Amino acid sequence: MKIDAFIFCYNESNMIRHTLNHYSRFCDQITILDNHSDDNCISIIKKEYKDVIIRKFETNNQCREDIQTNLKNNCWKNSTADYVIVCDMDEFLYSENMDLELKKLEKYKPSICSCIGYEMFSDNFPGQYNQLIFEQVKLGVRNYRFDKTIIFSPKDITEINYDFGAHSCRPKLKTKHTKDYLVEFKLLHYKYLDKKIVIDRHKNYVNRLSNINIFKLWGKEYLQGRKHINKMFRKAQKHSFKVIP
Repeated sequence: MKIDAFIFCYNESNMIRHTLNHYSRFCDQITILDNHSDDNCISIIKKEYKDVIIRKFETNNQCREDIQTNLKNNCWKNSTADYVIVCDMDEFLYSENMDLELKKLEKYKPSICSCIGYEMFSDNFPGQYNQLIFEQVKLGVRNYRFDKTIIFSPKDITEINYDFGAHSCRPKLKTKHTKDYLVEFKLLHYKYLDKKIVIDRHKNYVNRLSNINIFKLWGKEYLQGRKHINKMFRKAQKHSFKVIP
């Protein structure tokens, strides 16, 4: 069974090693779709992960969710893999028994897999790259918005039809598959790691928000600044639990 991953990137020097260390364990090919990052994340890939493919895409140095969504809907279409993963840099497909879920994937061959979403939190950024991120940050909260369809079969699906943020989709299947969703993963969203880092990232996003993003309210939480970030961390303090044993 072959799995290809397509991972979106912009200035991810902190996260890139965590993401590639995870997906390289079970993906046969990883493609980074880079929005012209100007930190050193691409240098890290070229030096440490030489088998990873890098493809650039242009947004005129703006956050353009329309362009990114279109790419997510199409970047995987030439893949000959049995399954593709389409995700952002901070989204991790996870299972406590990954080998078992992958064996079930190969056995049942569902068109679409179930992904149960969680927002993960930590007051400190997990800086040990010789450890998997799951070993360092285990606390999170359930978030139904992150029940995202990030893994599916390109052999069974002709169009995935993601909406903004890929939080939902309207896939077109070649034939109805009775075994869909029999394989279940957790989808861990490692965005809220170290409040200062998150604040700096949000400021950068605000500076790059395009007119269409602002008009469509895409990424409106970035405009809320510290208010939104403080709210999320308070939520974590009150409701977080051990997502990972």
